[in-house]
Amino acid sequence: MNTSTRISWPDKNSAMVFMAANKWYSRVAAGVLFLIATMLCITLLGVGSGLFAAIVILMMVGSVSVLFFPFGYFGSAGVAILYLCAVTLELVIH
Repeated sequence: MNTSTRISWPDKNSAMVFMAANKWYSRVAAGVLFLIATMLCITLLGVGSGLFAAIVILMMVGSVSVLFFPFGYFGSAGVAILYLCAVTLELVIH
């Protein structure tokens, strides 16, 4: 979403503006974060289920970002609050 020219995002912070101007940095950052998340899934769940979980998580993140971001339902603070709620719920259940 950061490098898209069709979606306007008026309240980008300076780091996101820099990453949007230099698309290579944005793609490298996304790739590195995805590889870290995949390695953590593989470490915690094993090879087969870790790769499956990484693919499912990638599909879920794509679906949620396409669903909510263009309508402006959640800003950066809203996404951070949802993330903290999800992590807290995960820690309480586990």
